[in-house]
Amino acid sequence: MKTLFSLLDAIFLTAASAECFRVLQAASYRPQRGYAKVFLSPYYLFLAAVQAVAVLLDVFVPCALYVNAGLFFATALGWGLVKRKCPLKLTKRVLRMFAAEAVILALLCALVNPSWWVWLLPVTVLAAWAICLPLDTLINRRYVRLASQKLRDSGTTVIAVTGSYGKTSVKDMLSALLNDCAAPSGSCNTPLGIAAFVNKTDLGGVRYLVLEFGARRRGDIAELCKLYPPKYGVVTGVCAQHLSTFKTFSQVIAAKRELAENLPSDGVCVLNEKDEYARSFLSAGTCGKRLSYQDTELTVEKVDFDGTTLSVLFNGERATVHLPQISDYVADTFAMCLSIAACLGQSLNEVQLNAPRVKQTPHRLQILSGATCRILDDSYNGSIVGVQSCCATLNKFSCHKAVITQGLAECGRERRRLNEMCGELLGNSCGAAVVLGKNAKYLSAGLARTNCKVLFARNLNEAVQAALPYARDGLLLFQNDLPDVAGL
Repeated sequence: MKTLFSLLDAIFLTAASAECFRVLQAASYRPQRGYAKVFLSPYYLFLAAVQAVAVLLDVFVPCALYVNAGLFFATALGWGLVKRKCPLKLTKRVLRMFAAEAVILALLCALVNPSWWVWLLPVTVLAAWAICLPLDTLINRRYVRLASQKLRDSGTTVIAVTGSYGKTSVKDMLSALLNDCAAPSGSCNTPLGIAAFVNKTDLGGVRYLVLEFGARRRGDIAELCKLYPPKYGVVTGVCAQHLSTFKTFSQVIAAKRELAENLPSDGVCVLNEKDEYARSFLSAGTCGKRLSYQDTELTVEKVDFDGTTLSVLFNGERATVHLPQISDYVADTFAMCLSIAACLGQSLNEVQLNAPRVKQTPHRLQILSGATCRILDDSYNGSIVGVQSCCATLNKFSCHKAVITQGLAECGRERRRLNEMCGELLGNSCGAAVVLGKNAKYLSAGLARTNCKVLFARNLNEAVQAALPYARDGLLLFQNDLPDVAGL
């Protein structure tokens, strides 16, 4: 009977560790990229409380072995009911790690009383990850190799988009404007993410494939260029982002430069003319370079909640183009896409005909209709340049405006300065701001320099309730990724 309950305890504890696997998955299965935050989260406080109760039951309650099994089951079930913006995806890799951890916990529970292992669940998850790593590495390499070979064999021309901001917006708009083009949905910008898309996509008839190349360390983009060689590229711009992994801004610049350096000599890299760092890549590599506004004049004729109307003059051709985006940077995005289209021999008239296919990019200044106000969803905006553009967009509209924000993440040593700047920018554009999360004190310091009303919230639901009265019949902005539980 004791052996049976030890096995049940191991199974329930493995289920209770799902949050650890979720955080590990969000860190791309690289523990050094933020897994340690599990130990500072409400989840770990919850585990510590369960640990204390389990030990007390073991000491003072007869038949505690059976009672603790129920406690561990309730722990797994209770935390499993907590909703997450980015829930755990039960991939084959995750299931392998679940199985490995279950074996580890079964052995531990058989040797030592199960009541002592709750607080070590984040550690047993890491042990399971380490055990599975050699096999997972082999599987992933084969998976990426198959995608790389499939792409080369297809003859499809790859267009790579990189930058500190605007990658997904450019990728989505470009894939809609080009003929015979495909692109992954969402922010798919890692070797495995791209491999998953390529392996499951029929590339027959696909002439162009637009891929987003992301980076958290120097060398990441160079690696992507080797795996999925692009002929054309777009650099949207460079700013201080992911400094927790890049460490210095100079490393960010060097990483984004890798795209221009790795394009072939007969390829072309389009550089955002409005960004000084992108312009500095004119001398990078041997490929041809083209500034985004070369031979192009764009005039914003109208902006309303239905989108933006542009007047376009390109190589002597004129056209009026309507796009569903309302962002301040929509003209710059279109200019980059038009430049690539021109490199591929597509006329302004063809681009104009394809414009109705352009959709809003989810979570990037996406305008939505709410019950009492319009929602401006900018929850995937993670850079100070993005905040500046967002505020410029807000300033176009004369109505009540409120924002819910946790500020900017992954700022490294620049965390305080950038979040105070973020707060001041948002305060100058909104009448009320609800702040939450670990950057709240920095945001409120920046907001204090403005006339904006500052409110605090512990979680997203509380923040929405606080902000709605100040956004009635106006705009409610969701800025940057908002935590499931404040402080996480």
